[in-house]
Amino acid sequence: MWVMSAHARTAALGAMVGWTLGAQNAGRKGFRKLSFYDPIPPRMPSSDALEAWLVWSRHLRSGQRPEALGASLLASWNYPVDESVFGLANVSRGLSSPISGAFSNPLSGGSRAIGRAVYWGIALHGKPDDAAEYAYYDASIDHDKEGVWVAVAFARTLAQVTPGVSFSDFVRALMDSLPKESKVLTAVSQVLKSLDSPDGAREVRESLPGKLGITDQQDAVLTAAWALLGLAHGHMELEPSLLVCAGCGGAAGHSTMVVGAVAAMASGDVPVPWSKPVGESFVCGHGLRGIEPPSKVEGFLDLVESDAQNFSFVEPAVAEVAAEGTAPVAVRRTHPLSERMRELLAAEQNTTTTVCGEAIVGMQYLSPPVARTKETLKMTLTIKNVGEAEASYSPKVTAPKGWEVAHKIGEFKLLPGMVTSFAIVVRPMKETEGAQSVVVKVGGDELRFPVLAPQLWYSVGPMQNQEGTGFDREYPAEKNIKLGQVFNGRSNLPVEWTAYRAGSVQFDVEKLFGAGPGTVYFFAHVRFASPGKYRIVVASGVGAIVWVDDHKLYWYHDTHTPVPRVVEPYVGYFESAGESRILIKTFRNLAPVPSMTVYFLAEDGSLAVPTAFLPIA
Repeated sequence: MWVMSAHARTAALGAMVGWTLGAQNAGRKGFRKLSFYDPIPPRMPSSDALEAWLVWSRHLRSGQRPEALGASLLASWNYPVDESVFGLANVSRGLSSPISGAFSNPLSGGSRAIGRAVYWGIALHGKPDDAAEYAYYDASIDHDKEGVWVAVAFARTLAQVTPGVSFSDFVRALMDSLPKESKVLTAVSQVLKSLDSPDGAREVRESLPGKLGITDQQDAVLTAAWALLGLAHGHMELEPSLLVCAGCGGAAGHSTMVVGAVAAMASGDVPVPWSKPVGESFVCGHGLRGIEPPSKVEGFLDLVESDAQNFSFVEPAVAEVAAEGTAPVAVRRTHPLSERMRELLAAEQNTTTTVCGEAIVGMQYLSPPVARTKETLKMTLTIKNVGEAEASYSPKVTAPKGWEVAHKIGEFKLLPGMVTSFAIVVRPMKETEGAQSVVVKVGGDELRFPVLAPQLWYSVGPMQNQEGTGFDREYPAEKNIKLGQVFNGRSNLPVEWTAYRAGSVQFDVEKLFGAGPGTVYFFAHVRFASPGKYRIVVASGVGAIVWVDDHKLYWYHDTHTPVPRVVEPYVGYFESAGESRILIKTFRNLAPVPSMTVYFLAEDGSLAVPTAFLPIA
């Protein structure tokens, strides 16, 4: 029997070392051969992932269920960066995980949940499916598919790491934790092949993104690959594994946290030259709310060690099996993926879940949670009894005034562990300007399941765009934004400004181009919650020109696969008096174009959803 708490402490320190090294190399696109920290830091950098561990620790200690993780994160952790911008916004609007990570999130395959997931593998060690379930509801706050699958797989596999574990055993457990659709399985084969070459890590780093068709350097699949490259070429030893992983760049920090935790737990040691630069003080950012962080690194490690003592399952690393007269044979325990986790990983992330006393109430949106006038919105209400006794339920469902609603929900009973579901159909009968809610009363609780209003944009086109000439040409519609005004479109066909109701930040512009080259304009008159400084992100695969309040803010003309992060050339800064007029011009050449992503950010980085989209005359 091995003492889990001591290894939990070592693994947590290894994760801190990994973050400290990885932060120096985050964002790098190529491979760099490293020998140590460069420069040697005076202390650890702040880590939003490690601060999330503090939120998760309090969540576990208060006995809360994994389905409630989104509410805990929203209440105590404010780091609206990359995909977390969209996840936090969705949770604040009443959409919990798993739909909060999938709906209207153009960066849902990112890596920001991976560092958070390391906590579950440590605190719930020996309980791989418990670690996986918590990691699932954690990652799906702000991720979908690979962004969730990778975090879950690392949490589940780390929960099975024991001293002396081999890389082949680690990879086998990781592959058993992934859906068969995951691109990480392809990455694993490339990593294993690279072991035959002395420069294999560099070769995989340079070739794998192209082989997988991934252009986003922060993609969770690539982050998983770089972590596996490190552990493979470093033979599961902390120093060489970290150096190879950090040398891959990308989402270094998250990848190196995994490597540091795994290698430290496997070896039971973090060499002093690596731990000393972390320093004595626990460095915290400015996004933690309502939680007093430990002032010292030792205090942070004490907390993680205590959580492992309270929540992990300590078991022998191997079972001793011996026939009479023979020496004992070590047999490694295996943990097949549970049926529940298989179902969660395979399911569409279109459900919002709420803990309601001794019941888990879920609303599955079979249609996107957006109110479109006279269009049917299909939903499924699910209630699971998680109590220890039979319970009676008689849910009451109401829709907003003026909406039609139909269902066949009556009174029923559920034994412990049982679940039942009911179909609900609602139809908005008039235009809605703001978010509404379908209300479900369960016992004394009134649960609100949001239905969001679409964003009212206007589009006109397609105009002519021969051999890219549409970028420089000024069309009459650009200066004449009025309903009823007819313009000369592509092939001399008449076009005019038409309402375009966007259900998410991703616009399906290919439909507007009608499978041919063209130029299309989008216009919106938006009202923000308050005057202030804002950013607008417009990510197109061909190019765009963006005007705000008749000022040409920025432009680019480049055929590529867009990654809609807050980086050039997609972002522009502007100041609004409270209302602003937005005009966007975009294009299509001969090839089909991907969705165009459009969103606003407030000065603090949070998603700035306009409070109103005003109609044009």
